[in-house]
Amino acid sequence: MQAKSSKKQRHNAIIDIISRNSIETQGQLTHHLVAKGYDVTQATVSRDIRELKLIKITDKGDKYRYAMPGKETDADIRLRYTAVLTHAVITIQCAQNLVVVKTIPGSAQGCAMAIETLEFDNIVGVIAGDDTLFIAMKNEKEAITFSEKLMAVVN
Repeated sequence: MQAKSSKKQRHNAIIDIISRNSIETQGQLTHHLVAKGYDVTQATVSRDIRELKLIKITDKGDKYRYAMPGKETDADIRLRYTAVLTHAVITIQCAQNLVVVKTIPGSAQGCAMAIETLEFDNIVGVIAGDDTLFIAMKNEKEAITFSEKLMAVVN
């Protein structure tokens, strides 16, 4: 069998492989390409991954797999934003209709984006600094409910 070598063909094969299989590592991708007749090294596959701008998204459990950018499902996006909150939030406190969230330094804006993307109910607005978020709710009861929901996500 003659080795296939066209970069365009190889890139198309990579896209096909990652769309049909849960590929976690460059080694696995290299193995699949070799099985399809491509004469590649892991260094070549690494370059192809960069050129295709492949990303890693959450798969079942704690595993990650390669995917094309923009091919994330809503569930993938929710998991990513939930992970941001889980890793960055330090404290959550209510102050009347405000919820004040303290984060690790530099993470407040990412957490604000996560909260807005996850579409919690009854949020009037979110303001983020470097390590603090102020989330305005419609009333004190909604602030308490929101802080409990956010606490459940974080824990």
